[in-house]
Amino acid sequence: MTDHRLARLEECLWPRGSIVQVWMILDAARDPAILPLLRSSSLQNTCLYSGAVPRALGGVAPYLVQLDRDNPVTHRLLSRAWGNSWGVFLESDAKLAELRRHLRTFLMVRDPRGNQLLFRYYDPRVLRVYLPTCHREELHRVFGPVERFWTEHQSPNTLLEFTFRLIGLRTRTHDLDRAEAVTPQDPADEWSRRSTLPYPGALMIRSEQLDVFAQHERHKFEDWLMAHVTRFFPRESIALGGESQMRDLIHYGVERSATYGITTKRDVCKYVDLMMVLGRNFDADGRFSWALKQPWPASDKVSALYAVVKSRLSRRQRMSTK
Repeated sequence: MTDHRLARLEECLWPRGSIVQVWMILDAARDPAILPLLRSSSLQNTCLYSGAVPRALGGVAPYLVQLDRDNPVTHRLLSRAWGNSWGVFLESDAKLAELRRHLRTFLMVRDPRGNQLLFRYYDPRVLRVYLPTCHREELHRVFGPVERFWTEHQSPNTLLEFTFRLIGLRTRTHDLDRAEAVTPQDPADEWSRRSTLPYPGALMIRSEQLDVFAQHERHKFEDWLMAHVTRFFPRESIALGGESQMRDLIHYGVERSATYGITTKRDVCKYVDLMMVLGRNFDADGRFSWALKQPWPASDKVSALYAVVKSRLSRRQRMSTK
């Protein structure tokens, strides 16, 4: 993270003329350096897991940390965390114990069938997708004593700020590459969400929210496939005619491979690789379709196809050298 972006990030978290308490939920699972850095610091912190946490689990647990703008460790945390999904930031004037108690209430959630799920909301890639899907009652529960949440954006120069007011969720973006005045928020339009209501049971993630998460993950995977195809099949990518045509091909490949039970990232990637070599509709060719129709595990189908293609390419190469 550049010094300019770090200064801008600190200005967004601690606007001039304001006295705010800024916290971070650090996900120790993101990097083995996180926990030693935290333990060697003087920053007030606590694990969000309850009871005596085993050493192995403590190394991958979420930790609530009160940041001190003037502490050198805060600077190191911000510079190393940014862009690496180390955690999310929040503003709250609650005490450590109260804030920890609140944030622990949705570490575990339930899906519409009542199944219990671990909710890694402290991952910025999760929180920035989840909050815009929430109804007012859900926002009321998630925010509680929290004034605002901040998360990094997919773009490394953008900070997302989420606040909850009477009209619902407000999302504000901050460009860390541009100099702009950051003023404290006016709390005059805030409604009485500070009077914490009793909420029985675990927070529920609705079907619509699960669909949004699934769609978001799919978009991320397709973006990854785009980069993969561009890197390993540069000539074929150019021949497709542009980004929209390539994305259409990849989207088709993900859909088509699923009809054969091929759904894991590794196997779908291989299926798309085969499309780049053999053509969009290679699965309609009897020389290859037989493997896809077998009642085999998906990885075996893909491996069989790879073996056939490798054999044919080797044979073609031998013939061309004669």
